[in-house]
Amino acid sequence: MIFDRHMLFTLVIGIAVVNGIFSPYLNIAVPITAVLMPEMFPRNPSWVLFFSSILVASATLFFAGVPAALHERVRRADPEATGPMWTWLAVALVLTLPALPNIAG
Repeated sequence: MIFDRHMLFTLVIGIAVVNGIFSPYLNIAVPITAVLMPEMFPRNPSWVLFFSSILVASATLFFAGVPAALHERVRRADPEATGPMWTWLAVALVLTLPALPNIAG
């Protein structure tokens, strides 16, 4: 199986979504989300949890993307190179490690 940039990006997004759903940091994101949530959505627990998961998944994408961007900037690689994408995937996996106990059980 060939891992091109698009396949690796899809894997990074999938890992971020899994981290957003199962992360233990949802306890921190729920109060923040309750304040930042748009007014057109009801403030019931299901909507707050939904937006909290989106917040954690977005934070995973952002914080995992910073080392990948630095890697791409320092190496000045070909725009189609997969090295920075592998960095992004590896850092996203490391950020998902705290969610493993919730995923397993």
